[in-house]
Amino acid sequence: MKREIITLDKLLSVWVVIYSIGYILNIFPYNPIILLYLSIMFFIIGTIIIINNYNENTRLLYFIANNVIIKVPLILLIWRKNIKTIDIAFTLIFITTYMIYMIFINEDIISIYKDLLINIIDCTKGRQTSLNILFRSIINKFIT
Repeated sequence: MKREIITLDKLLSVWVVIYSIGYILNIFPYNPIILLYLSIMFFIIGTIIIINNYNENTRLLYFIANNVIIKVPLILLIWRKNIKTIDIAFTLIFITTYMIYMIFINEDIISIYKDLLINIIDCTKGRQTSLNILFRSIINKFIT
């Protein structure tokens, strides 16, 4: 049986990373640092959950590398910029927009992240992201 795949549009962290890159490139006006901090907070919570359920099928290193390599440089490029009231309002609008999108596409946010964590804890279970499949195919080409 083929498992369902979590497409990248369903992951809030992907939205945050894309927006943050746009902010750094001066395409978008509002500071996403609060979104990045929230993303890192969820990463830390996820890491604790994964460590507590560690087994031979756990992809903890992948999870840590993926989050640190992508998000930490973004935070380092943005963290010194002042946060204005409009940035806080933007954060709330951004998260609300994501939630409305998820309702519109009839997806359960909690199930998405639960399945993602289950897949990281045990790569034979849960749903994987399309990015995982891409990385795995690239790695397999180098190995074989």
